[in-house]
Amino acid sequence: MTIDQQLAAAEARLTELQHAFVDAAFDSAERHRLAEQIRQKRDEITDLYDRLPV
Repeated sequence: MTIDQQLAAAEARLTELQHAFVDAAFDSAERHRLAEQIRQKRDEITDLYDRLPV
């Protein structure tokens, strides 16, 4: 899988996580769990962008 494909997949997953976070508006434990996953996915996306050729 190319870096571009990995980025597309990671960004799609981030969108899914963000939607799930909104859906969990009244469940603080679930929001906390999702917030951690969102942070990790954002870090992964940052790392992938850093690996793109200039």
